[in-house]
Amino acid sequence: MSRSDSTSLRFPASSRRADSVAESASDAKGFTLLEVLLALALLGSLLVALNVFVFSMAEAWGRGRDERLFAQHARAVTNHVEGLLEAASLGAAGDSPKVKEIRQETGGDAPKLTFTLPEGSRLLTWPEAPLPDVELSLSVDEGTGLIIGWQSRLEIRRDRDAPRTTVISPFVTSIGWEYYDASFKRWELLDEPKRENAGTYLVPQRMRLRFSHGNMNLERVLIFPVRGEGATRS
Repeated sequence: MSRSDSTSLRFPASSRRADSVAESASDAKGFTLLEVLLALALLGSLLVALNVFVFSMAEAWGRGRDERLFAQHARAVTNHVEGLLEAASLGAAGDSPKVKEIRQETGGDAPKLTFTLPEGSRLLTWPEAPLPDVELSLSVDEGTGLIIGWQSRLEIRRDRDAPRTTVISPFVTSIGWEYYDASFKRWELLDEPKRENAGTYLVPQRMRLRFSHGNMNLERVLIFPVRGEGATRS
């Protein structure tokens, strides 16, 4: 081969460098099969762990759902009754709760906690137009739940007819009457209101509402508002 032929077969250095860079780029791009399989295995493990976490959280949330709803109901009922008691104690005509005998639908009288609202409550359904000066009574009927009875002091047959009733909660099974004994500095919990020697009933400082549904049981303390002189709605 002549020198001219040999010279013609030589490639410039810049061309060789370009080919080397291209080969390196082709080797660098993409993943090997082993890398792809490893990535898929890691992704699969991550998805399995995520699914286990999500389903375990959902199961735990579902197990506690009934308990949370039951507790929310008990809290809402207690807050509603406390709101009624507070509304009864406001204003110049406001009064504190009392315990007295109230006529029952089944006949006879029974001691109940009573308080008066000047304009009733949104839960009270009147047969005709609502009346003012509504006396409410709080009691528990076995199999029915927590009941509010009401009558207006303006009704003609008030002394002869039993109060109308509204069920506040079907899950209240009983009421506890709590009295504070200042002599012994302790609370006394009774199933019935305490009576003085003269026959009048004592108003408790607190009441305890007992809620029950299935295997769930709760007790909520009903706090009576403290009425000061000239207390008004803020």
